[in-house]
Amino acid sequence: MSHQHFCDFAGHYWQCEGNAVRLFAKDSEPTPCMCLNHQVSMDDGDHSLCSIELIACPEHREEQLRQTGDFETRDLPHTENPAEGTMFIDGDGNPIVGFCLWCNIDFYSMSEVEVHNADEMKACPVYQEFKRAR
Repeated sequence: MSHQHFCDFAGHYWQCEGNAVRLFAKDSEPTPCMCLNHQVSMDDGDHSLCSIELIACPEHREEQLRQTGDFETRDLPHTENPAEGTMFIDGDGNPIVGFCLWCNIDFYSMSEVEVHNADEMKACPVYQEFKRAR
């Protein structure tokens, strides 16, 4: 069954016939598309109202690989402690493990992430409002 993805490189929707290249490597093979919300094949049922996977379309994939291939570790800012360069930090400079793209709350542990995302993200007020509005 045909479904949509969003090309995160060129910024447009594209139709997929069921398999797409996901790995960020030149010789990757296409794999079946899965619904991000239900964790089942996109061929199983109607997923037109579900989240859309961000993935470069076949037309722009090679260009994305070429452009990102120019990035090297020498381009990263230098820090005394190498672990510091890979951490997320909050507005006060404290290390975090991530943040919610919906409500922008910072997570200081994976358990906070799990609590926030449990029960269809029940703890995220912005996502809950989005669901009510649909």
